[in-house]
Amino acid sequence: MILNNKKWEKRKRGVVDVKMATTTFYTKQRCNWIEGRDAKVDEVMREWMNKFCTFQDVKICVSTFNVNGKAPNGGQFNRWFSKDDVAEFYAVGLQEMDLSVGTYIIDNTKKMEGWTDAIHQSLPGGRTCFNVVSSMRLVGIFVIVFQSVQSKVRVSDINVKYVATGISVLVNKLGNKGGTAISMKMNDTWVCFVNAHFAAGNNELERRNQDFRDIYNDCVFYPRSQQEAFRDRPLEVPVMCLYDHDVVFWFGDLNYRLNTDLHGISNDEVRRIASSEKFTDLLQYCQLREQMSRGTVFKDFEEPTTLPFRPTYKYDCGTSIWDTSEKGRVPAWTDRILTFKKYPQVGLELIKPMESVDSITISDHKPVRALFRLAVKKINENGANSVYEEAIREADRRANEELPQVQLSLNEVDFGIVNYLEPKTRSIIVQNVGKSKVRFSFKVRPNAKNNQEICEKWLMVTPTHYQIPQGSSMEINLTVSISTDIVRRIQDILRNGQLQEILVLHLENGRDYFIPVTAIYNNSCFGSTLDKLLTTRPRKEVNLIDFEDFADNLPSDDCPPNIPRVIYRLVMALRTRGARQLNIEEEQDNEVFNRIRNALETGHPDDLSQLASSYMLYSALIRLLDSLDEPIILEGMFKMIHKEMVKYRSDATQLWTVVRSSLPKPNQAVLELVCLMLREFFSQKYELREQLSLWATVLFRHDIAEEKTHGTFATILQTMCDYAPDVALG
Repeated sequence: MILNNKKWEKRKRGVVDVKMATTTFYTKQRCNWIEGRDAKVDEVMREWMNKFCTFQDVKICVSTFNVNGKAPNGGQFNRWFSKDDVAEFYAVGLQEMDLSVGTYIIDNTKKMEGWTDAIHQSLPGGRTCFNVVSSMRLVGIFVIVFQSVQSKVRVSDINVKYVATGISVLVNKLGNKGGTAISMKMNDTWVCFVNAHFAAGNNELERRNQDFRDIYNDCVFYPRSQQEAFRDRPLEVPVMCLYDHDVVFWFGDLNYRLNTDLHGISNDEVRRIASSEKFTDLLQYCQLREQMSRGTVFKDFEEPTTLPFRPTYKYDCGTSIWDTSEKGRVPAWTDRILTFKKYPQVGLELIKPMESVDSITISDHKPVRALFRLAVKKINENGANSVYEEAIREADRRANEELPQVQLSLNEVDFGIVNYLEPKTRSIIVQNVGKSKVRFSFKVRPNAKNNQEICEKWLMVTPTHYQIPQGSSMEINLTVSISTDIVRRIQDILRNGQLQEILVLHLENGRDYFIPVTAIYNNSCFGSTLDKLLTTRPRKEVNLIDFEDFADNLPSDDCPPNIPRVIYRLVMALRTRGARQLNIEEEQDNEVFNRIRNALETGHPDDLSQLASSYMLYSALIRLLDSLDEPIILEGMFKMIHKEMVKYRSDATQLWTVVRSSLPKPNQAVLELVCLMLREFFSQKYELREQLSLWATVLFRHDIAEEKTHGTFATILQTMCDYAPDVALG
């Protein structure tokens, strides 16, 4: 925070401006020293902490478990947590707590309540010995923190946050992958617990890295103690990012695999080594270790050099036998616990080796647990104030002697051609060539909607602020990610046919560096309009065609009028394959999606039915419809079309009358084709009806929270799928 000269002079004289005190966080207004207001002074005060702080050792147990959609069934897991080393706090993260498709739309808390009860009972001494501090859930990603009833630590400023990641299919936006976090103050030490589930699949390394960036960038908290003071100035409310905490525990199913195939090591050989006493030899192939060493992800996070337990993934459920399914997954340490300390003086240590709980066999993963000791500080405000003026003078002296100097590996960044849903990353190396630590941050862009927006939404920067020790360097990752929200308004974002942004890298007490960033968006059938998609082939002005008269394997050259060929090809490929081949729990593969996108845009191969699995074709169709600039079922003026359809939601005749009389012909034609496909799918596989809510959000593009509550639009769609227009209209 920059102080004007008048406020700076007041502070040097020991005078505190009340208004100024309310614009920062961490302590009360009456305290002269407010941590977070001036990083140089904070550094001095940290070095002198023993003069005004007392410390209390607190044991914290952290555990992560991918439960594979299994319910605890009222049981407790007595071996999950050690009875010998009882902790004061327990932080537990679950992944895949609920895999049912309907959960993505309808908020079902049954499994969460069951697992909360099971964990609570499994803690040493049972549920009577611990209270729930807080919890946060994103579909199947669940984090919860417990505190011993005997604990004397004061917990305050509790904030929770979830971040849904994945630019895959709409269902991912609703929480298939992502992170949940709990931020809190233990006495005067800020602690954050992050539970994450990254993208799966051996070929999804960059997607996992992107999941980290998404969670890092979006996981911000607004300290509750400051919200009241900023009621009239919402844009000035101070925010806390992950790296602003004294300690961060990041755990979960991070899904990083082993690169053994690159070294010619077979699956059988990996299993043999993983089952032997030399299983730690496999860590040299760990993707996460490799990415951390490069500074690509988890900058300055730590993990023990050795993980003294076998890979935690993947087993046959109910056993400790490596996966014997058809896929035969290669063993890997996907379940991890990492820690971050804001500065070296933070007293955090792992007090016993990390462990996996091999005896728990309910899932295809094993739980992992770690026991830490954290020295929680308690600030004596009078003591802090007594050294505050001296700390200001010392910070001034250091600032005058040590001006920051850096060198950048790139002064501008050109991404070249970028594609929809295909993130591209470039790196800038910042080298500290001065005689002191360098603190940098990216300045908030002009006209930003809040006090943390440093660039357009299509560009992501990680990290946004940091400090570099003398003689060291660090890597800043810039990522262009054209999501569905971005592609819908891509024409409004382009400048002279390009994506353009200027980042301002600011050195504290130093200069600014202006970094131009450019990219060329590759125009795609995704994010287009129905009219533009129709121009890819001659249009015939004829009446709508009765799709029921078409053969299932109708060649795409016979694509009916008013239907874009790309949509028709996808639907016909899905109809050809049939619903029985559709596995909606299949993992998303972005490489396969890129292949489908290229086929749609180039026209080759024409037949998509053999190009990818049914699920990948299905998700590509959902993506395509969801990316259009307008929904298939338009609202109409004053939302009259939607209101009419809600009114007649169980009357197929009236619904199809509204469609035929109110929607443009291309919209009518696409809707009829989609309903035909869904009607066929439901007759072949009844459980796919659970997908109605998902399709309703795509076709109507309404508020998903409303759909969770009422399910009205799913009812409309079900009625139209049950009765074809020609049947309903006679």
